[in-house]
Amino acid sequence: MELVLSFLSGFILGSIPFGFIVAKAKGVDIRKQGSGNIGATNVMRVVGKKEGILVFVLDFLKGFLPVAYWARFTLFWGLPGVLAALGAVSGHMFTPWLKFRGGKGVATGFGAFVGLAPVPVLCAFGLWLFVLLISRIVSLSSILAAISLPFFLYTFRVQRSFFWFGVVAAVLVIVRHHSNIKRLIRGEEPRIGEKK
Repeated sequence: MELVLSFLSGFILGSIPFGFIVAKAKGVDIRKQGSGNIGATNVMRVVGKKEGILVFVLDFLKGFLPVAYWARFTLFWGLPGVLAALGAVSGHMFTPWLKFRGGKGVATGFGAFVGLAPVPVLCAFGLWLFVLLISRIVSLSSILAAISLPFFLYTFRVQRSFFWFGVVAAVLVIVRHHSNIKRLIRGEEPRIGEKK
């Protein structure tokens, strides 16, 4: 029962489309502006810096909070925490409130992994920040951080269930960035400070 409840609670909280809600409060349908993504980067680019930061914090918390609660349950090798994380990321990416078209899961996944394995995810965040400072391209930073996460999880010898969730989450994040990858290859991906 705990396994089902952990996933469902993560999914329900993760499915709240904060980017869409915050932008809509400012009179903007974020799905029709910029990249069309409901995440913090597009909200920041289209609506404003304060709104983008707010969306990032809210998306982070909807990954962190269910995991922080369910990670206390150590039964089944920590699976309740992992399933809460998977539910939160899946809910964010495939929110039923927007016809299953959500965000890319970076901020929510970041929050979830801070709850599960803070040291490895902070290493991945360090890489994200380093790449961002050099390139000023958020998507490139996110993709490389996602790729690095399973390696950091393995290096720090976390529970096996955490490692495999890291692999799944990395694949999901990369797949959700498919349009960004195409723009990166063409040299058309916008940098911070540029208008899309």
